[in-house]
Amino acid sequence: MKKAVCILVLVGLVSCHTNSRVAVMASMPADTKTMKLTNSGLTAVPAELLRMENLEILNLFRNKIDSLPPFIGKLTKLEELSLQSNRLLFIAPEIGNLHQLKKLNFRFNRLTYLPEEIGGLVELVELDLRNNNLKHLPSGIGNLSKLEYLYLNDNDLEDLPPSLGQLKKLRLLHIGKNHLLDRLPDFIGDLSSLIELDVSGCGENFNLPSSLGNLKNLDILYISSYQVVPYGVGRGNSRFHIIVKY
Repeated sequence: MKKAVCILVLVGLVSCHTNSRVAVMASMPADTKTMKLTNSGLTAVPAELLRMENLEILNLFRNKIDSLPPFIGKLTKLEELSLQSNRLLFIAPEIGNLHQLKKLNFRFNRLTYLPEEIGGLVELVELDLRNNNLKHLPSGIGNLSKLEYLYLNDNDLEDLPPSLGQLKKLRLLHIGKNHLLDRLPDFIGDLSSLIELDVSGCGENFNLPSSLGNLKNLDILYISSYQVVPYGVGRGNSRFHIIVKY
């Protein structure tokens, strides 16, 4: 019951001014496990969070935060972190200290890069980076050995790091609406657990490799009308189907 009360009080802070919000946070018990400050007008991640050493879920959805500070790395029990719909430009390398993190959501921000240290999130299962300004991904992303869901749609990606081919547990990969050059890399065929792949909207000259035929578990492939699917893709899988996006 204590946990539920904490959540309701903090979500209700939307209409409070900053001093009131900070005062309430300072009075929260140190064993608080869930913190939701949604649509609260925050311009920075509150330092008061540091006293909540047992925090497992932190949701700062729809604020005006432009950076994730170094002290985030001290919240080592975090399992879910969401800063969706903010103004993020900078992610401190200390994020790599969140070794228990399972879900990370940076959707709808202004990120142009990610720190290499993101590869330290060894328990991460879901990573949502949709609708940012990313041009490249760090090679460290290949260290996310437990990653199953990776959303990269609507960015400015020009390439994919070869280390991405190491994500053997990846089940869903969405890379549609990017600026990937020429073709999807052959190493995509190494993602043996892939069930769903979205490559739509990557440009009229964007080609799909024959290595897609290695994805025996692939059930859904999203493409654009101008893309050609190589022969053999989905062969032998009765569940496989292609969805054309316009």
